Parts: sequence; C-alpha cells; structure tokens
Amino acid sequence: MNRPYFFRTLGITGLAVLCAAVRAGAAGVRRLTLGEAVHLAVAQNRTLKIARLKTQENEQKKAGERAAYFPSLTTRANVWRLTELQNIEIPAGALGTAGGGPNPEQNVTVPQGQLTLYSSGTMLAQPLTQLLRIHQANRMAAAEVASSRDDVKKAENEVALQVHTLYYGILVAQLQKKAAEQQTTYAAENLRESEEDVRNGSALKVAAIGGRAGLLEGQQAVLTADLQLADLRTELNDLLGLPLDTELELDPEVPANFETLAKAEYVKIAWAQNPEILAAEETVRKAQAGVAAAKTTYIPDITAFARYSHQDGVPFLVHNFGTFGVDLTYDVFDFGKRRTMVRERAAQLAQAEQNLERLKEEVAVAVERSYNKVERTKSLVNVATEGGEPAPGERTAGNESGRGRRNLGVRAEGGHRSALQSPGGPAAGEPGIPAGPGRTGADSRADAGMVGLAALTVSDPKEQCYLWAI
Repeated sequence: MNRPYFFRTLGITGLAVLCAAVRAGAAGVRRLTLGEAVHLAVAQNRTLKIARLKTQENEQKKAGERAAYFPSLTTRANVWRLTELQNIEIPAGALGTAGGGPNPEQNVTVPQGQLTLYSSGTMLAQPLTQLLRIHQANRMAAAEVASSRDDVKKAENEVALQVHTLYYGILVAQLQKKAAEQQTTYAAENLRESEEDVRNGSALKVAAIGGRAGLLEGQQAVLTADLQLADLRTELNDLLGLPLDTELELDPEVPANFETLAKAEYVKIAWAQNPEILAAEETVRKAQAGVAAAKTTYIPDITAFARYSHQDGVPFLVHNFGTFGVDLTYDVFDFGKRRTMVRERAAQLAQAEQNLERLKEEVAVAVERSYNKVERTKSLVNVATEGGEPAPGERTAGNESGRGRRNLGVRAEGGHRSALQSPGGPAAGEPGIPAGPGRTGADSRADAGMVGLAALTVSDPKEQCYLWAI
C-alpha cells in the first residue's frame, strides 16, 4: 500500500467518525415545545400512571359489587362421622306369636343409617331484601370510581403546572445567564479601562478594585445561573419521564393569550371543575350511600333458593332429592351494634359535607389571591411600560417597526439585561447590549420596562410564568 493512498484512507475514515459524532451529538438534543412537554409528562409521568391504575382498580371493584345483584350458584359437599347411632330394638315376642312361638323369637336390633354420612348439593340463591344494601354498595363503589378519576385529573393538572413552571423557569434562567454573561463582558471591559486610567494616573486604584469586584459578581452570577439551569433541567427530565442527562432545547415561542374574566366567573368555574371539589362531592355521595346501607341492617335478610342434593347414610331419606324455599335471617338483639353503625356513618357524612365546604372556601380564597396577583402583575407591567416609553424625538419609523417585530424572547432578554445593569449602565450599542437592526437605546429601555423590572420584582414562579406570557 503506497503512502498517499494510506493517508487518504485515514483522512476519509477520520472525517466519517467526526460526522458520526456530530450526528450523535445532535440526536442527543431533544427539542420540545411547551405543548409537547405537557403531553409527554401526562403520558409518561409515573405518578399519573399509578393514579390511572388506581382508577382501574376501583372500576373492577365496582364491577364486583354489581355482580351481587344476580343469583349465585354454589355447590357444597360434606362428610360427617358420627360417634353413635340411635338403633331400633324389637324385643322377642313384640310382634305376637307365630307357629306357637314368639315373634320375633329373640331381640332384634335394626340399624338406623351409617356412622359416616356423605352429602352434596348445588344451590341457586337469589337475595331479595339484601338488594337494598347491594344498591347502596354500588353507589359507594361508583363514587369511589368517580373520585379516583378526579384524582387523576388533579394529578394531571399538577403535573402540567409543574411543567409550565419548570419550562418558564428554564427559559428565564437561560436569559438570566445570557444577561449575566453580557454583564461580565461589560465588567471586564470596565475593569480594563479602569486599569488603563490607573496606569495613566487619571484614576485612583479604588476604581480598578471596584471594576474587579463587578467582574467577580458577574462571574458569580453566571455560575449561579449555570447551577440553576442544571437543577431545573434535571427536574424537568424527571417530570417528563426522560433520562436525567437528556439535553433539552426548549422553544421560547410560547402562547401569550390570556383572557381575563370577572372574579365571580373564576370562582364559579373553579367550584364546577376543580378536581378536589369534585372528589369531595363524590365523597359526600359515598357517605350518603353508607348511611343508607347502615340503615338496611334493620331489615331481615330474605333469600329465595332452590337446591338439588345427594346423600348417603341418612335413614328414611332418598339418595337424591330437591328442596326449594325461602331463607330468613335476622339479628334480634346485637347489643346496639346496628345503632352505632348508623351513627358512625352519619358522622362520616357530616365530615364529608364540612370538608366540601372547606374546600370551596379555600378555592375561593385561592382564586381571590391569584386574581389579585395577576392584576398586580399587569399593573407592574403597565407602570414599567409607561416608564420605558421613549421621548417624542426618539420615535421613528424604524423604532416602531422594530418594536412591532419583537418576540417574547427579545422582550424578556432586554428586561433581564436592564435589571442586571446599574442605573448608569450601558445603553444599546455599548458593551452588554448590542443594538440590533432598528433598535435604539430607547428600545432597550422600553424592553426593560415591559418585562425586566416586573419579572425580577416578583418572586412567585407562577407570576413569572404569567410575566413571560405578557
């Protein structure tokens, strides 16, 4: 093999390996939108899988309770061993005389049955009065199924909320990291200028010390943002049911539509659709059925039956015979057990009703607080927008077109940059905030007013999610 051919083959092989590595790295990054992330979490989250299996369990339990309405066909067999038999003794001459002698001539023992008895039978039984209790048991089982479905809905809502919180948190953290990196670049440039001024004798050393402190603060902000991003990505991967080391690329274009209704409408919707309230209502229905079932214990248990039996060992009874009739069972005196059961179920019903009222009040309070937070956040954004409006002389056609072209990511990015900078920080075109096409210093200040000030003054992650949408 000649040397040129060898090196050419080696180069082609290396290029192929490099391309394969690049493709593998690209395949390792998973791109997601907010909707895809929510659907993936709802489909793969293990907590939701457990909740759905619980629903299936309750559905099977309800099917078992429903089967009690129908007749039951049972077979029963017995083997008995007796210790002693009662025989018939006929003394001599008890039947008179025959042929001049006693009849019988001596005492005769007539056996009655056998010491070992065999019996078996097949019975068809239909409960009658027990149907009242069975109906209430089915109501309780149906309430449990509905309650478990509401629990699944509640778990899905919680998972979706967690996905939204982590998704927005990652986007905000990425912008914070970018802003911190730009602030670090600006601080490094400021430090370089301060050191030159100190060397030229036009500034004191304290200026260089302050610049170095600003650079260290910027570097610390970058490290903090990196740690926060790593934690948020790990939590999101776990929530989505993905490997924890999966690289995610999140789409920053998120729905920004938010229609505000009247506060009373939110309360009405929450009472009608909140999974916790719906589950509490099913618990009340279950408790009501429990009270009714406890009261049916005062009714005798009457069962109609038909049985075909076979026996061997019982005297004066054919081997095969049939029986049919009605069986009645009633506890005449149970030392107050039924009464205490009714009182216990009534107490459970009262607890369920009080819990339902408590949940409604809590949901109303939560709606009140959330509504006030939204209104407060919108006020913060409006105030910041008014404060960030450019001067009349700064309004240009390019400025307006640039403002119209801004997307959510640009708004938030500008906001975080401005919030991290000092009041005398650089404007657009200076180190830290590069001015894009059609952007001026007034545009950057307006961006900061739109989102940055409000986003960093609100500590609640849910409010930050709303701010991102704005």
